[in-house]
Amino acid sequence: MAEFDLNQDELLATFADEAAEEIVALENGLLALETAPHDDELRRDLLRYAHTLKGNASCVGLTSLTSIAHAYEELLERIDGNDVEADRALIALLLAGIDCFRKMLAGNLKATTNGVANANASTKRSLRVSSDRLDRMLDLSGEISIARGRVQQLLATDNLEDLVETERGLDFLQNELQELIMRARMVPVGPLFRQYARTVRDVAAAHGKNARLVTTGDDVEIDTTAVEMLRDPLTHMIRNAIDHGIEMPEKRLAAGKPEVGTILLHAHHEAGSVIIKVTDDGAGLDREAIAARAARLGLDASDDRAIFESGFSTSDEVTDLSGRGVGMDVVRRAIEALRGTIRVESRPGEGTTFTIRLPLTLAVIDGFGVSAAGETWVVPMSNVLECVELPPGDVRGQRSGVLLLRDEIVPYVRLRELFNVGRALQPAQDGSEDPSHIRENILVVQHDGAKAGLVVDELHGASQAVIKPLGDYFAEVPGIAGSSILGSGRVALILDVRAILDRMEQEYATE
Repeated sequence: MAEFDLNQDELLATFADEAAEEIVALENGLLALETAPHDDELRRDLLRYAHTLKGNASCVGLTSLTSIAHAYEELLERIDGNDVEADRALIALLLAGIDCFRKMLAGNLKATTNGVANANASTKRSLRVSSDRLDRMLDLSGEISIARGRVQQLLATDNLEDLVETERGLDFLQNELQELIMRARMVPVGPLFRQYARTVRDVAAAHGKNARLVTTGDDVEIDTTAVEMLRDPLTHMIRNAIDHGIEMPEKRLAAGKPEVGTILLHAHHEAGSVIIKVTDDGAGLDREAIAARAARLGLDASDDRAIFESGFSTSDEVTDLSGRGVGMDVVRRAIEALRGTIRVESRPGEGTTFTIRLPLTLAVIDGFGVSAAGETWVVPMSNVLECVELPPGDVRGQRSGVLLLRDEIVPYVRLRELFNVGRALQPAQDGSEDPSHIRENILVVQHDGAKAGLVVDELHGASQAVIKPLGDYFAEVPGIAGSSILGSGRVALILDVRAILDRMEQEYATE
């Protein structure tokens, strides 16, 4: 009986994934049909999606969902393309039915599953991987096993040359397998982008505006984890674009613009990163309102980046879209949690573009290894600018100081002192340098235009690091982003440069 329950849970989880795809396809198809009511092929596709949803629901015994899907299918058959207004009213009703489908799907799964194991099965994430990639992974695992056996044989001999050559081959195979696994985690952004068509339509209509969604670069792939973490930030930026950017229809017409505003979601690869842009063709940022609000909050009124600060809002009254002072700062933090950055560009009367830059994968990081207090730390290469030797005039044992770097003053902090690890370096009593002192170096890092130096004992250079999550114990430690396992088996902590710079700024402000 337990085995049957487990299989039923797996079947329901598979159904849930497929049903969610059918529902999204229905929603996108209805939105497309609203603008192309005479598209016979599109109507046939919609009927096929509804029929598949009904059949799959029946197979797993969800009778209520099956009945609703059957009625939904009958409503779809009434769209004939002859009466546009009647069809649009029917489409609006069918879109409301999409929400009903989603609620019923969640409710049926919750009611059908029971117990801890069942609940876990219903919430498990799935990922589709091509059979070609799986076959190559299987081949690589076999080749790695053969190479390991060869290494073990050579260890019993004195043939060092063959051992080195075999180890290099093993390293090559391991790197290829790692790359394949990273690629298997990648998914196209198209499905993520297209789900916002409904958001644009509904939010614009609720506020008396007309807007449409356009997507480009749908086949660009990003890490599957990033997809989940981007949903809320993109939702907020789109709603924000409609609220603050897209003008009312009569105002757009008076300005010589189309009555219908456009929200563009675009993605492309650039220099080892994924670029995602959210663009609207609205009025642009209200710089007078931004400057006034920034001045009240004590921020730089000339910098558009002020909109990313906590508590910032240019709305005088609270609505369902804005006015609470919670929004773009949350977006910024969510993007930075993905090791990304966000920028804003705006032109009065032409629109605004938010540009998000993300790493290709969240599982592996290009890092720069350093040592301090006998521990190894990893700094993301995207934050590293250069390495310099600590000037001989520096006061040993001092927690922080400033460095004159090509006519620029750069503050620095000793890594051992920042995290209070190891013995602090102290000058000898006669004023000379402590003989036990190891020559220190400064790793100059940057984030969002700000620079600082991290004083370390040793520089190990660049290498890739596989990111491992940290437990709750480190959740309240600012400046730590994760961990990685070194070749020696020891754990190295990955530094969060943004948090370190924020911490240094706060400390200098209180001095």
